[in-house]
Amino acid sequence: MRRLSFIFLIIAFSGMFRAGADAAPRKLTILQTTDIHGAVGDAKNPGLLQIADAAEQIRPDLWIDCGDLTQGSFSAAFDNGASMVEAMNAAGCDVWVPGNHDFDYGTELLAARLAAFRGTALAANMKSKATPMKTSAWKMFERQGVKIAVIGIVPPYLGLWIAPEHLTGLQLESPDSALERIMPEVMAAKPDVIVLAIHLGEYIAGRLNPDGKLRNMAALSSKFPQIDLILAGHSHQTEPGKRLYPGAWFVQAPPLGAGCARITVEVDPAAKGDKVLSVTSEIVEGKDRKESKRLLPVLDPVRKQAAEAGRKPVARLDFELGPMKNAMAPNRLAELICLAMMESTGADAAFSGTLSNYRVSPGTLNERELFLLAPYVDTVEVRSLLPAQIRTVLRELETKEKTADCMMYMGITAPDGIDGALVLGKTGKPIPETRRIRVAVNTYDAHGAGGRYPELKKIVESVDPPENVRKPDIRAALRDYLKKHYPVSSKESGSR
Repeated sequence: MRRLSFIFLIIAFSGMFRAGADAAPRKLTILQTTDIHGAVGDAKNPGLLQIADAAEQIRPDLWIDCGDLTQGSFSAAFDNGASMVEAMNAAGCDVWVPGNHDFDYGTELLAARLAAFRGTALAANMKSKATPMKTSAWKMFERQGVKIAVIGIVPPYLGLWIAPEHLTGLQLESPDSALERIMPEVMAAKPDVIVLAIHLGEYIAGRLNPDGKLRNMAALSSKFPQIDLILAGHSHQTEPGKRLYPGAWFVQAPPLGAGCARITVEVDPAAKGDKVLSVTSEIVEGKDRKESKRLLPVLDPVRKQAAEAGRKPVARLDFELGPMKNAMAPNRLAELICLAMMESTGADAAFSGTLSNYRVSPGTLNERELFLLAPYVDTVEVRSLLPAQIRTVLRELETKEKTADCMMYMGITAPDGIDGALVLGKTGKPIPETRRIRVAVNTYDAHGAGGRYPELKKIVESVDPPENVRKPDIRAALRDYLKKHYPVSSKESGSR
């Protein structure tokens, strides 16, 4: 009898010990990546290979990627981002929130990438009717006995960046509206920690908002004080960690594969009130790290194939090409893009700026350099516009002529000023006010360029495109133009 009492006492004490251990505070590690933009990584520049090496050493409880994963590098473009998703699977990424550039290849390809992703894709503010997307609004993860609710928000401004046909069937709502709708459901599940993973930066430019006003992520934090941690992206700004009113911790990992963010969350699951005791974070740089052996079999083949394809010569140039800084100074690259769009579509005129900040020296231009000059998945739009509509666009461009947002125009001139008669370059004659002129512009600019050209967007979307006019890829149009007008020698091209 005494022996049984002693055994029961031991069991009771061990149960109390286990209960105390279960109630003890826990430290969780969350790893965040964002805006990797297809950066694989090599000996000179870090990328996903180096980030994965860091992740293998950190061994996070949760890895969250905040978007723009599949587009941005020559190797990612080589297979439309498929290898990047495969690599994230191999690395053990838990959550992917698509960014605006993940939509660049079109909704069908994005749907395929989401279906291939073995983690959870989150997009609380997006519904897709035409193309089913494998996404959820939020998900509860349990790590070390701690319940972590992760909510994903994609940028609601896709229509200001991407052609409508690439967004067919998508319905988007504001972050505020989505959070108002799902927060009661999240709270009913009684999470210990709430994480908002969003493909937007701390500040959201007024040009993106209908009222033209700047938005601050602190406003979202104060409206939804239940959120403990905000993981941001899109703006390519790095934030190691800071407190937003009234208490959310804000972090944004480095862009372009330069590193990741490590967040440590101390949680007391037994606490009656706020269960999050503290949040700290730091940036983990990818430079000087090794390449992940786990990811090499996935990424090295496409990296080698892309490197070989990238060396193929395109054109022989005896002039430099570089970014446009303002429309007051002529820019050779912007001129070439305009001419390429006109030649590929038969348009009478074209509007374009430069498409990146890349600069190439005189000499042989190869495929990789061409990609860096025109890295986005844009097509060429054509609209038949009246002179009055063209003047409206010219006035809008005039307000930006001293900024990097400017564009050049070719095929038409305004010798007596914008309010005077417009002259068609081919004829040198004034254009009658009732005559429509076929104008080419790239998709991104045509649909507002992220709110930079609202008048251009309004005009383009009010005019039907001409029938039987193909919409060539802008990089392909530029390649064809350069090959035709600046051919490489037979020796350079490797032909016999």
